[in-house]
Amino acid sequence: MVKRAGRAQRLQRSIRKLLYRNEIFVLLTILFFIGILLGACLIRANRDSWQGFIGQIVHGFATGRGTQAFSQTLIQSFLGASAFLLAIFLSGFCAVGQPFICLILLFRGLGYGLTAGGVYSLYGMDGMGYVVLMLLPNCILTVLVLLRAGQSAFRFSAGLYGAMKGSAQMTARPYCLEFLVLSALLFGAALIDGVCSFFCSGLFPAMG
Repeated sequence: MVKRAGRAQRLQRSIRKLLYRNEIFVLLTILFFIGILLGACLIRANRDSWQGFIGQIVHGFATGRGTQAFSQTLIQSFLGASAFLLAIFLSGFCAVGQPFICLILLFRGLGYGLTAGGVYSLYGMDGMGYVVLMLLPNCILTVLVLLRAGQSAFRFSAGLYGAMKGSAQMTARPYCLEFLVLSALLFGAALIDGVCSFFCSGLFPAMG
């Protein structure tokens, strides 16, 4: 019993230390999931008014993924995610950029919530299969990169604020190098997205 209690205490301390070191990452993750929840709630509350609009978007997206070349899917996926990465990167260079970083992650979550909720409302369980195979892999990988980017940009922005007040010195080189690595990871996520589209788009003919 004493050993178990000791292990539980060590586990609790490890969890608290992990959360303390990554409190910004946790905050941004919570904001992202709040965005997803808001998007899903908007779809549920306004299903009739959103149905035609979401249906056109989903139909166009599914048709494009089913007919376009692998390279086109790769480029579109990478550029779409890179726009958010660039916005986060630039926000990091603003001494008061933290609220913008939070809004970017919240908006990204809202977009996913609207998309997933719209697909489910239109196609039911078939739509959920489409979300799991076609949207979720890229979503998970991309969001992990964006959350890491948001954490780094948040800290860099706070550091710039401190530097402006003369309490710290900042260098942008490590920050820029990290975002180059994150860009490469986004390209890898786009590759996986392209592979999923290439092999799985034919499983959902009703979506196109």
